[in-house]
Amino acid sequence: MNPYLITGPAQIGISGGRTSGHMTYKILEAHGGSLPADVHLFFQNTGKEREETLIFVDQMAKRWDIRVVWMEWCRVYGQSDDAPWYRLVDFETASRNGEPFTLMLEYYAAYRKAEKNLAPVLPNFSNNMCTAYLKIKIGEKHMRALGYNEWDCVIGIRKDEPGRYHRMMAANAKGGTRWDNVCPSCVAGVTKEDVAAFWQTQDFDLGMDSDLGNCDLCWKKGEDKLFKAIQAEPERVIFWSGAEERFNQVFRMDRPKYSHLAWYAENYKGQMDAFGYSEDVDCFCGD
Repeated sequence: MNPYLITGPAQIGISGGRTSGHMTYKILEAHGGSLPADVHLFFQNTGKEREETLIFVDQMAKRWDIRVVWMEWCRVYGQSDDAPWYRLVDFETASRNGEPFTLMLEYYAAYRKAEKNLAPVLPNFSNNMCTAYLKIKIGEKHMRALGYNEWDCVIGIRKDEPGRYHRMMAANAKGGTRWDNVCPSCVAGVTKEDVAAFWQTQDFDLGMDSDLGNCDLCWKKGEDKLFKAIQAEPERVIFWSGAEERFNQVFRMDRPKYSHLAWYAENYKGQMDAFGYSEDVDCFCGD
């Protein structure tokens, strides 16, 4: 059976990377170019996606004649129960300066203070709230708003990403959610090379090196990729270092904070191999 034949209800997560774009194309192809009415395409914008990512998602929708629902976190802690958790946007109105990300950090800080009397925290390996709130939670909220009680969550994970795949399957086995994770590209045996070959045949592409990632200076990136990205566009550090200063926290305890990374990137150009970089960590927002 074709793994790209999706039985609804389902939400297809478009991260804005090449892998999820390839998966979307294959799902469309399997369904004769038109998705079933109960299969929905979502793009959850954090405001920290690179402009190339936003253009790529917009181009997929226009060129392939599909409807992608763009959404962003908008919740403020303490609002009434009927206040919205997210807002619907489009390419023109989507946030570009981290506004949803900042709102989520403020929400979580207020929640911890009010209900646990604890200090703020930033997303980290023990509490990946940026993915949990900015991606997963608002996707769930929208599916429930559409009237679904249970559904499949279709995610772009390849065969050469076994760690991510097995974590998704373990989550299915654990239960406790309204959805099951489905990874058709992994089941189909798709690799990074397959995805690259596919986009070489298309008349549009992501328009950037995949190493840069969708989220511009994501804390999960390896240090080598962070240094390269900071050297190319040092102004992008301002958001991340500002969050660390504002909340008096760091994203990672195992390396310098963002302001120090920026200093190193500026002062040690051409000498980065001496630092012994860590590898990237898998993320929902990946390629």
